[in-house]
Amino acid sequence: MAGQRWLKTVVAGNPGPLTLDGTRTYLLGRDPCVVVDPGPDLADHLDAVEVALGAAEIAAICITHHHADHAAGAAELAVRLGAPLAALPESAALAGLEPPEIPLSPGASFAFGGGRLEVIPAPGHCPDHVCFHWPQAGALFTGDTVLGEGTSLIAPPEGDMAAYLSTLKRLARLELAVLCPGHGPLINEPREKIAEYIEHRLQREVQVLDALSAGANTATEIRARVYPDLEPRLFGAAEGTVQAHLAKLVNEGRVRLREGRYLPVG
Repeated sequence: MAGQRWLKTVVAGNPGPLTLDGTRTYLLGRDPCVVVDPGPDLADHLDAVEVALGAAEIAAICITHHHADHAAGAAELAVRLGAPLAALPESAALAGLEPPEIPLSPGASFAFGGGRLEVIPAPGHCPDHVCFHWPQAGALFTGDTVLGEGTSLIAPPEGDMAAYLSTLKRLARLELAVLCPGHGPLINEPREKIAEYIEHRLQREVQVLDALSAGANTATEIRARVYPDLEPRLFGAAEGTVQAHLAKLVNEGRVRLREGRYLPVG
């Protein structure tokens, strides 16, 4: 893509149930360009990123959050490219990286060859998560907040369902043409996808409350009712999602926790 809307995607070779076909590293703008989410510390992936960049000048290497499948390759890529890291200081620390040369904060922005990149706070998947908004292209780089397929994992201790729903509502107010997720394909109907994500979580909350009313009182029992046909390899992730919903409901006073069992209020 020529000019300020130039964008390339490099998919890492780390497929899995939660990473889908692999982490997506985005290269955007020209002279200088920005790398969003360098991905895992896999030599083949970092080689592919270098090839895709060619001789381009690099303004910054950005990470959406500290998880290894998004950030672990940052240090090696920074050395290879001679480029600065742009990140929340807490994200860099949690990822085991040196303090960023370009420390970011929610609401900040910085210039590159395609315009400006804005830092949008996006807690929910984990507390340090941000998204990067490229208004000149109408693009939002969502990390693990919105995926190209399926839904994001929101699970304790890092996941916070109330914060996640607030994040989705915040993102819904942006003027967007495309979502660029950390996993899965581009999303060309961003408003509809974000609305779908919000509705999905609210429907899941109703299912959790229905399971409680039917007598399920632990995360395992609720998971069995809410996800009756789930593959066993995904039981842990599903129970984590249930626990995140339960934590939100307890904080809201709609559910109480007594002696390890959850009970509906009223």
